[in-house]
Amino acid sequence: MEPKAAALARGTRDFGPAQMRRRHYVFGIITEAFRRYGYGPLETPAMEQLATLTGKYGDEGDKLIFHILNSGNFAEGIQEEVWMHQRSNPKGLVPLISEKALRYDLTVPLARFVAMNHSKIAWPFKRYQIQPVWRADRPQKGRFREFVQCDADIVGQEISTFHRAELLRIYQEVLEALGFHSFAVKVNDRRLLALLAAWGGISGRWAALGIQLDKLDKQGWDKVGPELVQLGMRSDAVEHLQAALPATDGDGFVMSWETYRNAVFRWMQDPNCIDDLGLREQTELALDQTQQMVEAYERLGSSPSKLTFDPCLARGIDYYTGPVVEVVSPALGLGSLGGGGYYSGLTAMFGYPDWKGMGISFGAERILEGMEQLGLFREEIGRGLDILCYATSPDLELVAQQWTARWRGLGLAADWYAGTGKFKKAYQYGQLTETVALVILGDREWAQGEVTVQWIQGDRSMKVQPEQIDAAFLRSALKQA
Repeated sequence: MEPKAAALARGTRDFGPAQMRRRHYVFGIITEAFRRYGYGPLETPAMEQLATLTGKYGDEGDKLIFHILNSGNFAEGIQEEVWMHQRSNPKGLVPLISEKALRYDLTVPLARFVAMNHSKIAWPFKRYQIQPVWRADRPQKGRFREFVQCDADIVGQEISTFHRAELLRIYQEVLEALGFHSFAVKVNDRRLLALLAAWGGISGRWAALGIQLDKLDKQGWDKVGPELVQLGMRSDAVEHLQAALPATDGDGFVMSWETYRNAVFRWMQDPNCIDDLGLREQTELALDQTQQMVEAYERLGSSPSKLTFDPCLARGIDYYTGPVVEVVSPALGLGSLGGGGYYSGLTAMFGYPDWKGMGISFGAERILEGMEQLGLFREEIGRGLDILCYATSPDLELVAQQWTARWRGLGLAADWYAGTGKFKKAYQYGQLTETVALVILGDREWAQGEVTVQWIQGDRSMKVQPEQIDAAFLRSALKQA
């Protein structure tokens, strides 16, 4: 058989050791923040029952689910006339040949886990999860078919405004710890979309309105505006809405809480809204809870300058029913760096309709790309070995191995290069593994009780006693470089 060229599936990537060290650094910062706020770790299987996933992400989201064909002859048992009939309707064919699918996100598997284990977990249940998800999307810059999500959710009978605020605070804390400065945490409440729809003359069509508004970041008003009019929204309302939204600045700021609240009050006085008692009560509750969340956010020590409000923020996922959030950094040009929201009824399909939740997700791939773009990775984050030990003669190989073990015992990442008389190859190995220092055991130096430390970066060397080499020695030497 003729060998085939090695290739990746579209929308997927390999990560070498240097990349993985940077990824682990970012995941570590996120994990530590989750841990400090009381969230415990959880893992769920890569695949779920297809029925668990479908119907949770909207029609567009369902199209992006990766289905897994049934094992063996997946068409077995399907009558020929049914097969021929369904061939013209692929969507109807899917349940006949696929019972499982790769997870689309981490929130729906969380709901399934909570339903299965509700009697064993502490309530409210706070969990974080860092695992890959899969979407049959068109690959492009910053968008992949396989990517890692970093989620934190709290699930319970009700989610306090304090806990809602702490999720927003985690966003700010993590991004600042990673070195980002130009970003904003955008907030809206899906309940206000009902008010916006009534004000615009399309009462009751808030879900369709949300789908259109969710396209604004990608398509702009030139495309979305006419589609809103086609949906039935008054053209003057579309123009007023566009004019009411100031141009987003470079940090992603849209409007303050006060400006947002005043705009909502004005919409409530509109003739299309003022007589709808249920709509007014829902809107007033949303504003009151948002006010409490903002106050809790500031009590947590967060800078209010990072919090902004966008009445057009919708988030595309169907299960959100309250506050929604998105983290943006327009200057990077990578799309959102994270998003999430409040949901109720997600566990209803499992027989538990009263549980509610709120969660956030970090877009780890875009954050990593943004850090590379901004040069936020410190040099030491990408380092591999601390020490690569190399002996110039066979007589010193055993000694080199013993010192390698000793340095490992001191907590250093150390290895022995197997091959004497090959300094150039040992040095190249050190470069490829991003080693800090090559420690050379030569006959002449060893006879005097010394070794040569060759720094891989900077082409410097020095002779020291091997007992001097420890973590403090390496730190000190690197500072002097």
